[in-house]
Amino acid sequence: MDFKSAAAEVLREAGRPLHYADITEIALYQGYLDSAGATPQNTMRARLSTDVRDNPETPFRRTAPGIFGLEELLQ
Repeated sequence: MDFKSAAAEVLREAGRPLHYADITEIALYQGYLDSAGATPQNTMRARLSTDVRDNPETPFRRTAPGIFGLEELLQ
C-alpha cells in the first residue's frame, strides 16, 4: 500500500484528524506500510502536504500544522 492509501485507511479507522507521525506509526503497526525506509514520517508528511497543496481532488485536508484529516469525515 502506498503512503496516501495507508494514511486514508488509518484516518478512516481513527475517525478524526491525526498528526502525520501518528498516522505513520499506526500504518506501520497495522502493516499498511511494508517498506518504510529510514524516515517514514518525513515521507508521509511530504506525500500528504504535496497532495493537499497540488491536488484539487485530494481526499485529505490539513486541519492544523502537521495534522491531516479526511474531507469525508470533516463535513
